[in-house]
Amino acid sequence: MSLWNDGYLADTPYPHHVHPELSPSWLGAVLTALGQRAPDLAAGFRYCELGCGQGLNSLLLAAANPAGQFLAVDFNARHIEHGRRLVEAAGLGNLEFRQAGFAELAGEEAGEGFDFIVLHGVYSWVSPANRAAIRRFVERCLKPGGVVYLGYMSHPGMSAFVTAQRFLWQTAQQVGGTPQARLRAGLDALRQWQGAGAGYFAEHPDVARRLARADDEDLDFLAHELLCEHWAPLYSAEVIDSFAALGCRFVGSATPLENIDELSLPGHCLPLLQGLADPARREAAKDMARNQSQRRDLYQREPRALRADEHRQALLAGCWAALPGAPADGGLTFDTRIGPVQGDEQLFAPLLAALAEGPQSFAELARRPALAAQIGNLSAALQMLAWAGHAHPLLNGEVAVERCQALNRVLSEGALHGAGYRYLAAPSLGAPLAADLLEMAAVRVLLEHPHLRGRLFRETVLAVLRRADLAAGDEQVRRLDAFEARTLPAWLRLGVVGR
Repeated sequence: MSLWNDGYLADTPYPHHVHPELSPSWLGAVLTALGQRAPDLAAGFRYCELGCGQGLNSLLLAAANPAGQFLAVDFNARHIEHGRRLVEAAGLGNLEFRQAGFAELAGEEAGEGFDFIVLHGVYSWVSPANRAAIRRFVERCLKPGGVVYLGYMSHPGMSAFVTAQRFLWQTAQQVGGTPQARLRAGLDALRQWQGAGAGYFAEHPDVARRLARADDEDLDFLAHELLCEHWAPLYSAEVIDSFAALGCRFVGSATPLENIDELSLPGHCLPLLQGLADPARREAAKDMARNQSQRRDLYQREPRALRADEHRQALLAGCWAALPGAPADGGLTFDTRIGPVQGDEQLFAPLLAALAEGPQSFAELARRPALAAQIGNLSAALQMLAWAGHAHPLLNGEVAVERCQALNRVLSEGALHGAGYRYLAAPSLGAPLAADLLEMAAVRVLLEHPHLRGRLFRETVLAVLRRADLAAGDEQVRRLDAFEARTLPAWLRLGVVGR
């Protein structure tokens, strides 16, 4: 196999990365908060992931969303074969993996169309011709009211790194070995120039910081991200205009905090936004204010803004759950791009306490005495908790516990045998949940023996770890105690494992 296909790395499988923002329940909650009508998940929907990699995102979502029909597309045959194996092992009938290039896909009949078309990262890594093919596919296949999630690298936050990336790409063409070895050679050469006092690094300290972080990153992922011939940050205004030409209007960000200007932009920049009515110019200005390096744009075809009464009812109908590790009370400090933002304790303390009791509807939260007087701030507070990883919207639709646990069994078993799976399906959320390797081992045990607790639970998990030649000592015992006390109750409520 050639190392590259049309300038994109083809030799190395893409790591098993998962992005919670791709979940239909997440996207629906963000759109509702923005005052836009979201696709009705309970009524059934069609979902397409372009550039799906090895398919873990789509696998988790298909298991957790039985009302959806999913298509996952990638040009890499190894990726597609992996996804199909897991589909068969988990018994998922609502997910199809398809090997195809973007140009091939764009030239086919539209068929039924899609309510969601999502792609993360790949739009910045492929050629202009492939980006045009992606847009043709969206133009032909997105339903009215349908949503596009587009994750891509952006200016100005990535502008300075262009020189470093081109140096890495050129080095990779001149040295031999695996993609990882070629990348390492390029990174070492860049560090030599940095150590010699090259002015580029002095003028752009963020490049030096990115190089320092590369030591902690997965080389497989970095090779995919950086060793691309067509790697390019994009100007958001140009992207927004190009999708407007398809009849798709920019409606906001899938990163909830970025839809709250007061919390995501420097305060002195806010008055300057007042005169910018054009969405493309407004977003370009926000990118400057944040020094934005990555965007998660949301577009809708024929979007319909909710009337005030519809918006209120849509918010009240939403349900939310605390995620494992969420604080149970007190104030919060949010680490944002503009620095630490202190959450109002009078708002967040009762909100966190309510969610700690179990899942709550927006209406139930609004009826609580401590929150009733703050209902106008409740939606933004929930969006902030979602962004911070403390809360998640519940799925509005059928909850597929058995399907999710079947996939979780496959994933936890694979993780114990060296696969890099670090996510599980949460049926109540219709979304993935992160899990480290020890938690994957615990889930594997609990799916076979749901009532194990205490010493017997710990000893069984440790035995599983030893059989897999993994660490099983005092540190693992301590972490299993913490898992049983804090994480497991949340996972039981969300259906990750059985009761």
